[in-house]
Amino acid sequence: MKRTVLILMVLAVALAPANAVEKPDKHRLVVMTDIGGDPDDQQSMVRFLLYSCDFDVEGFCTGFGHGHYKNTRPELIRKAVEAYGKVVGNLKKHRSDYPPAESLMALTKDGHNGDPHKVGPGMDSEASEWIIEVLEKDDPRPVWFSIWGGPRELAQAIWKASQTRSAEQFARLKSKIRVHSIADQDRTAGWVKENHPDVFWIFSRTLFRGIWKEGDQAIVSPEWLEKNVRTGHGPLGPVYPAKASGKDGVKEGDTPSFLYVLPDGLSDPEHPEWGNWGGRFQKSGRGSEYIPAEDWAGSRRDMLYTIHRWRNAYQNEFQARMDWCLQPFDKCNHKPLAVCNGDKSIKIIRLSADPGDDVKLSAEGSSDPDGDKLSYKWWVYKEPGTCWADVALRTISLPQTVVVVPQKASGTTIHVILEVIDSGEPPRGRPALTAYRRIIVKVSGEPVDVPAVVGPDAEYLGKPIRKLGGPRRLGRWTFYRGINLNGPAIQIDGNKWEGDDAANFVCKNRPVNSPDVRLWPATDEKRAKMIHSFRWDRNPSIKITSVPNGKYAVYAYLWEDNNAETFDIFIQGRLIVEKFYSGVEGQWRRLGPWIISVADRTIEITTKGGAANFSGIEIFKSVTGAGTR
Repeated sequence: MKRTVLILMVLAVALAPANAVEKPDKHRLVVMTDIGGDPDDQQSMVRFLLYSCDFDVEGFCTGFGHGHYKNTRPELIRKAVEAYGKVVGNLKKHRSDYPPAESLMALTKDGHNGDPHKVGPGMDSEASEWIIEVLEKDDPRPVWFSIWGGPRELAQAIWKASQTRSAEQFARLKSKIRVHSIADQDRTAGWVKENHPDVFWIFSRTLFRGIWKEGDQAIVSPEWLEKNVRTGHGPLGPVYPAKASGKDGVKEGDTPSFLYVLPDGLSDPEHPEWGNWGGRFQKSGRGSEYIPAEDWAGSRRDMLYTIHRWRNAYQNEFQARMDWCLQPFDKCNHKPLAVCNGDKSIKIIRLSADPGDDVKLSAEGSSDPDGDKLSYKWWVYKEPGTCWADVALRTISLPQTVVVVPQKASGTTIHVILEVIDSGEPPRGRPALTAYRRIIVKVSGEPVDVPAVVGPDAEYLGKPIRKLGGPRRLGRWTFYRGINLNGPAIQIDGNKWEGDDAANFVCKNRPVNSPDVRLWPATDEKRAKMIHSFRWDRNPSIKITSVPNGKYAVYAYLWEDNNAETFDIFIQGRLIVEKFYSGVEGQWRRLGPWIISVADRTIEITTKGGAANFSGIEIFKSVTGAGTR
């Protein structure tokens, strides 16, 4: 019988006064930067200084990264901090907890100006020694390392501590390390993961590009940057370079590493799978490493969308904080306070429910320091949850809503996001700002088996795929051929596939085998072996000849072994898939069926626009009387 759940929140604030706003503990954070290479590090430094009030900043460590292995440039950090020092007095009118410029200046520590890829005796630096000192402070909180270049200084600190501390001391030191690494830009990242797989490590491979790529380009454009950051905002604005490597305007590829740690009610950085302004991640299967995950952007999954889905909010807030550099409090906008079910903290709210329950949520009590009018947005963030069924909300734009828990949601979690948005004053240039709360509903009972077809959400569930059939609802078909590109003859789904040496088959693309990449989703051993062996090219061509004329259903296995690519797929010269996105490392798909009529005894598949990895081609032939579409 359906009932209304009375929300019980087990929160530490229960004993606080009803009107108190709990101040969250700040995260300890060390920035490690290859500043002096791509100017986007200087861009990120400007934004970071505007957020220095949100962290306990414990270091600026120079180092090296991709394309920058000559000399460290600590003076560029000092230049930015010096400009910050000229506006911090005004910034304090908006947030009293901005740190003094002098304290930030003292935290600048220079890295090793030798081999950027090695650790060991004689490789210590001011930065690596400082990192050990920070980790050994009498402070139980973990230390987040926002790594904008390579992690060598951290790796050297780990090596040094392993040699000079007791096993117990070293284990305690390592347990405090939290890494958010932008692209692992030197080889010591691999050394840490191989020798110390227990180190918590978020590896933002390519996902970080979501800070500027795709999405709304107007608010990362040179024009937006010039108007809202570089001019008319005091001495900090001109420190922000007008362009970076390969991108005019806002690039800031390193910024997601600290936006991820912001205490804003949206997430908990200890849970990379939940997602926030810095992206969303999943376990790689290698120790404590996390790699990019994907969210659904319309009808396709996209890792960059895990960041740029929040772009309007994080750019508005950047604009507002630049205004704080010169303007008084009453001329600027400030983020509202989001209250959920009476809770004024930013802690994640955890609730329990039964299948079929109605869960009441209320944003009553939310407020704005500037007296702006508030609007509300409730939505279900499906990807971080485990509920495959669609979850309804009774309202999405009122202060109250009701989460209708599906009967089939037993044993799952549902993530609900509350956004409280102030009105701002766009005509006067005051951008609207957003405050967040995340509510996680844990549904009782044992999980229900996922149906064979649950729409596009089936893929992200990660349910192992053991068997795939042929075309459905298209008539009668019989297996014709399967070809294992760059692999031997093999049996898949009970059908005998030919190897790469098959007759009447032409593919000259480069052969590659990557057996150690974890597949997503998991699959049976034989299919995995077929996927791991593949051929790749930027303009691949796969041709099957001597095909009897008739109607065929064609499937293609594509997968991603490292960095995501986007390309168009053609069959018989006809565009069949536009802007296919290859996905995160290890992700594979069997695309199709593509129904074609063969009149020239040839089936040809090609792509344009990006490097494609083809693992297998599977073809079914129409039996007499087969349907068409």
